[in-house]
Amino acid sequence: MATKSYNVILAKRADVMLVLHTDFLVRVSPAAARRLVSDFKRVKTRLAENPYQFPFADDLDVPGVAPNMYRKCYFYGRYKALFLIDGSDVFVDAVIDCRQENMDIFQ
Repeated sequence: MATKSYNVILAKRADVMLVLHTDFLVRVSPAAARRLVSDFKRVKTRLAENPYQFPFADDLDVPGVAPNMYRKCYFYGRYKALFLIDGSDVFVDAVIDCRQENMDIFQ
């Protein structure tokens, strides 16, 4: 039996966020920056295999964003990818450092 595969699409905003997090981290530890990128690649693989394995981002309190619209996937200890599923497409809309205030991520 073949398993379903999903198309993982990284929004430009999410791509920029990931680059900014990596740029910051590389100044502190190039090895840590490489691990961050490597762990994110694993997240993309897991999303392509089964995005439904991740919980809803019910802790996301952003005006105008419906509850249970986004799902979340934690990676590299303190980062979170926010994504939604539409048919066979998985749209990663944000990559967040969980240590920061992120109320403006969807504005």
